[in-house]
Amino acid sequence: MKRVQLNPKTLHTPFSTYAHGVRVDGAERIVFCAGQVAGDKDGNIVGKGDFWVQGHQVMANLRDVLAEGGATFSDIVKATIYVVGSEHAQNGRDLCGQYFDKANPPGNTLVVCPALADPDFLVEVEAIAVI
Repeated sequence: MKRVQLNPKTLHTPFSTYAHGVRVDGAERIVFCAGQVAGDKDGNIVGKGDFWVQGHQVMANLRDVLAEGGATFSDIVKATIYVVGSEHAQNGRDLCGQYFDKANPPGNTLVVCPALADPDFLVEVEAIAVI
C-alpha cells in the first residue's frame, strides 16, 4: 500500500497533526470507526467534566476498535474530532497530536459543537483507517 499526504503549496501549512488530504494506492482493507466517546466497558462515562480524562478514554476506545479491524493509529487516513465548546478546540488538536502519526498524519476535521449525544461527553472521535 502506498500512502501519500496531500498538502498543496496553494494551501496553508496544517495547523496541527493532520494533512489536508491523504491518497491511498493499493489498499487491502478499510476500517470505518464510529465516533468513540468516553464510555467504559460497562457504558459508564469516564471523566465527567475533565476533557483530558475523557480524551484518553476516547482514544483507548478508538485504539481497540482499530485493533479489532487489524489497524493502528498510524493507519488512520481521515478523522473527525468533535469537541464541546470553543475552549476545548486546542485540546482536541493536542489530543490528536498525542496519538496520530506525526510523520504521516491523517486528514482530519475539528468540529466545535454545543453538545454531543450525552450532555456529559466533551469529546468524540471517529476515524477511517486504510491497510
